[in-house]
Amino acid sequence: MAADETKDQEGDRIPWTDDAQALLKKVPFFIRKNVEREAEDYARSHGMSRVEASVIVRIKASKSGEGSESAAGENFEGSDGVSAASPSSQQGSAEPSSPTVSAPDSVRAFDSSDTRTPSSGGLREFASFVVLRIDPEWRKVHPAEVGHGKKEFSDVVKNFDSILSSSSYSLVGLSGIGDVLLWRVGTNISLLQEMTGKLLSTYLGRYLTVEKSFLGLLGDTATRTPFSQKKSRFIHLRPLIRTKDWHQQVDFVRAGIERERQSVIDRFPGVRVTVASSYGLDESDLLMIMESDSAEHIVDLNQALQETQENRFLNTSCRGITGISRPLGEVLDMLGGV
Repeated sequence: MAADETKDQEGDRIPWTDDAQALLKKVPFFIRKNVEREAEDYARSHGMSRVEASVIVRIKASKSGEGSESAAGENFEGSDGVSAASPSSQQGSAEPSSPTVSAPDSVRAFDSSDTRTPSSGGLREFASFVVLRIDPEWRKVHPAEVGHGKKEFSDVVKNFDSILSSSSYSLVGLSGIGDVLLWRVGTNISLLQEMTGKLLSTYLGRYLTVEKSFLGLLGDTATRTPFSQKKSRFIHLRPLIRTKDWHQQVDFVRAGIERERQSVIDRFPGVRVTVASSYGLDESDLLMIMESDSAEHIVDLNQALQETQENRFLNTSCRGITGISRPLGEVLDMLGGV
């Protein structure tokens, strides 16, 4: 890069928070400049006055999602789990509605072994699922108030876009427990709670009831979060509650049962599965998130999982929730009202 170009870039830099700078230092040195430039570009485009840690986390998550689509070894991995997919892995995967930040073209992939460990210092992400039910009285509200309520609700989601990532699903006609499913990911549980409170404080929120709420911690190797570019048409959220007998099994037996589950999942490449740990966060032990463009594939995978050894140690009365991915505006339109 020419000296004058470097000077112009440095003069146009925006402030960084201490947390964001700490995360940047953990990015491998050979892509650190690219991530730094990408983070500042993202902050400017979203009207942010400074680069926050959530921006680095968003970039990390988007690159992790891209890496899961590429071949083994075609990603960068540092000690904190920050990875950048090769440019070739991004072709055909971007969608206009995606909130993710694409990897810069100057990034080049190289083949290296995975040095990531569970004790890495990177921020962990929480996955929150909220099931909302609409009050039938909403359909009797004046059209002007309906429009105001939808806009106010959508604006809350947009206001949290820079620190939390959200995906919306319609449950109308598919589930008897609710009408809307919101999937959000963030590094701070307090922000997830604050967002929910603000949503319920809107005019539309007066007519909404939280029927179910699930919370899980995504692992370092999670293959899917709402940050990922590729979205599937259907989602099936399946809370797993283990019986006491599971914890009485020796380690190698539990490990073998979990390997069996993974081998079954691998037989269904048309379904993307992400598992979040919920033990100690809510009533379930795990959250199994299944996504596919084919509802039949999800049904077939669930049937195959029923035949595994793990099913002997699960509370079978806990059923899953199926929704259809739609833009938030369409999800709210399906609640009724004029």
